[in-house]
Amino acid sequence: MDALPAPGITAERTFRVEPRHTTNLFGTQERPPGLPAAADADPDESMRVLGTPQLLAEVEFLGRESLRGTLPDGCGVAGTSAEVRHRRAVPVGRSVLVRTELTEVTDRTLTIEGVLRVIESDRPVGEVVNTLQVVERRPFLERIDPA
Repeated sequence: MDALPAPGITAERTFRVEPRHTTNLFGTQERPPGLPAAADADPDESMRVLGTPQLLAEVEFLGRESLRGTLPDGCGVAGTSAEVRHRRAVPVGRSVLVRTELTEVTDRTLTIEGVLRVIESDRPVGEVVNTLQVVERRPFLERIDPA
C-alpha cells in the first residue's frame, strides 16, 4: 500500500443544531421509539437536545473529509471504534463548532480526535476519538454480505 497521510491534518466546520440532530431528553421518544429512563419523568420536562450519535457523526464525517486526497488510489476508510464523551446538552437552534485532527497513523489505522464547542459561549460539548481503518475499496466491497 502506498504512503498514508501523516498526523497533523486538521479541519473545522460549524453546524446549527436541528431537530434531526437531537434526542428527546426526559420524555417519550417517537423515532426511535422509547420511554424515558425515569419512570416519574413529567412530560413538561421533555426537551430536544443534541444527541450523542450526532456528536460521533460530526467528527467521523469531518475527519473523513479532511483525509480527501491523502489516501492511496483505490483505498478508503472504514470506522472500527469510537470513544465519545458528551459533556453538555445543546438545544435546537444553537451553533456548534467541530474541530478534528488526525493524531496517529499506525500501519493502516488512523486516529481522528474531535472536539465540539458551543459557538455562542465557547463551552465544551464533547470529545470524540474515532479510529478508522484504511481499506482497499474493491476487496472490501466484495466481502460485504448483500443479504
